[in-house]
Amino acid sequence: MKLKFAAALLAATVLTVPATGKEILGFGTPDATQFRAKATAGDAFEILSSRIARTHATDPDIRMFADMMITDHTRSTNALIALGGISKASIRSKMNAGPDGKFAANDLLDSDHANELNSLNSKSNDDFNKTYINDQVKGHQDMVSMLEDYAKNGDNAKLRDFANKILPTVKEHLAKAQGLQKKLGA
Repeated sequence: MKLKFAAALLAATVLTVPATGKEILGFGTPDATQFRAKATAGDAFEILSSRIARTHATDPDIRMFADMMITDHTRSTNALIALGGISKASIRSKMNAGPDGKFAANDLLDSDHANELNSLNSKSNDDFNKTYINDQVKGHQDMVSMLEDYAKNGDNAKLRDFANKILPTVKEHLAKAQGLQKKLGA
């Protein structure tokens, strides 16, 4: 009897509370705040992992790619800062490793990205090269999807314009990363 009552209560709640697919399933077009946070976090990971690549990569093409990532993702972050809602000082303070040299999760870097940065920093040679470039491919695939979605469906005109403008660069990064991935056999 209690189980039937609980099921009926749950069904009544689901039927009377309006919810979007995004709320139920946890996906959909992010709102402006979520988009800005995800784009900034993506830039931060690309910059930090590429700084590590400058010292750990053994392949000169990987180092050149890392330099491009730092330049282009710094430019992207600066464009997001210019649109408002985030500050350069806040971002910079959250991109520093701790006194032990390890990255910790915060409201810019989630625990998965902090852990991946720490793991990446412990790798060397071919293991580093392959892990770094695989991370780059995955990150850029995810970012292309988010930018395409937000450019089409986003709720903020300035951020939709940003997404449209940055999308060709992110697609170029993805193509270059996939080329390096193929070259390395990763």
